[in-house]
Amino acid sequence: MINESNKERRYDFIVVGAGAAGSVLAAELSASGAQVLIVESGGPDDAPTIANPSIWFYNVGGPLDYHLPVVPSPRLNNRKFNMALGHVLGGGASINAMVWIRGTQADYDGWAENGAKGWAFADVLPVFKSQEDWEGGANEWRGAGGPIHIRRPKDPHPTAPAFLDAAREMGMPILDDVNGPMRAGAGYINMNIAADGARVSAAGAFLRPALSRPNLTLLLNSQVVRLNFKGARCIGVKLMIDGAVKDIAADKEVIVAAGAINSPKLLMLSGLGEAKALRSFGIDVVENLPGVGENLQDHVLVSGVVFKYKGKMPDRPADSNAVEAEAYLSSSPSGDTDISLVLHQLPVVTPEVAERYGTPPPDTFTIAPALVQPTSRGSVRLASDQFQDAAVIDGNYLGTDHDFEAIVRAIEVARELGNQHGFDNLRESELIPGPKATAEEIRELARLASASFGHAVGTCKMGVDKLAVVDPELRVHGILGLRVADASVMPRIITGPGTSASAHMVAGRAAKLILG
Repeated sequence: MINESNKERRYDFIVVGAGAAGSVLAAELSASGAQVLIVESGGPDDAPTIANPSIWFYNVGGPLDYHLPVVPSPRLNNRKFNMALGHVLGGGASINAMVWIRGTQADYDGWAENGAKGWAFADVLPVFKSQEDWEGGANEWRGAGGPIHIRRPKDPHPTAPAFLDAAREMGMPILDDVNGPMRAGAGYINMNIAADGARVSAAGAFLRPALSRPNLTLLLNSQVVRLNFKGARCIGVKLMIDGAVKDIAADKEVIVAAGAINSPKLLMLSGLGEAKALRSFGIDVVENLPGVGENLQDHVLVSGVVFKYKGKMPDRPADSNAVEAEAYLSSSPSGDTDISLVLHQLPVVTPEVAERYGTPPPDTFTIAPALVQPTSRGSVRLASDQFQDAAVIDGNYLGTDHDFEAIVRAIEVARELGNQHGFDNLRESELIPGPKATAEEIRELARLASASFGHAVGTCKMGVDKLAVVDPELRVHGILGLRVADASVMPRIITGPGTSASAHMVAGRAAKLILG
């Protein structure tokens, strides 16, 4: 698994982080023959909870999760909760649900219109297609033969077709493929699950096959503590490995792919960020980049609107996510798609909801509302100048009136959906918030049940404005030999309950930009 064949201390490229983006990047760069080092602070991805799709949720909050605390948000009653982030080879692509959602065409066209030239939907679609092996075969929207097998549920749990019947009753379009074309409506979730029923992670699909190349070196359980500079050029990294610090040189480029929390943290620790804030920690300023750590966006998940199943609920298929159907819609009659409903074939509630309503029994299903186009923006800041200290994450969840009203509307729509005739044969009753819930109780549920969906983006945003951290080629403004290529560069979050597919795409496009 670990290829340490290149014992040199020099490489052409050093990739920091072996999550979804880093795994794709290292594989693509090494295919050119370049000497590539990829460094991952987590361990190997050999836990059974990674391979088996039906038990992925045991990873969240466990040893494979950074599980970082989030600054309490006033709109969420200042509750304490954590953000799930993969701390293992493959990152979030190894621990999260296998939901493969690209977002909408408008997401990427919006990036391009706002300064990320070359990232319009027409530019990124070929990358999405090249990475996919879609079960339905190639068409104008989908690719076949790529490393990531993507399919719909083979043998859906009874709640999934009921969800679609209920959506149809409410007048929602029923989509045969939610990613082709990407638009409002309801459909079975696309899942990156292999034909044999195992998870297809970025590490498994891209990185592991590439490790047979002698020019690719993977280091696990190793921490990049600083980027090294000579003037305005990044010349390598300072690495903590087995308790010792080593300097490792990159002759061409360092590419930071540590995710939307740890990428800005590493940049700031290395002297790239808002100058005054860096100096307050005694950090020497290499480049004043006030946008580093700003523009944090995350989807908001409500856990949840829960229904009692009639009798004993059938077991979930072992090759399924426990998340098999979804719907996308607008919270207002005239607006863009901004909310989503995600079917969970299990009870999903926050501790505060369990305290208020009681812990739901096992034979229940959840229609989890989500805000997938928040207008609120948060930030990532340093706690100190020490790399061991977690970053300070302020999600500012539901920080705008618009976001709060949108999530309240999403809860109302989830209840409406669960009470359609389509569920009559399966649903015994609405447990949470319950059939007699008042308007104020719905608003209180929004405050008690909303939390991070674990889809942080935007903290090293791409563009040309004063808060942009990287240019449209993903080069850090003002610095040579350094790029960022992960979810942190997304100027605006994508519409849909997942950012994994778009992170894979960013890395695939980055590899093409780097290699010319």
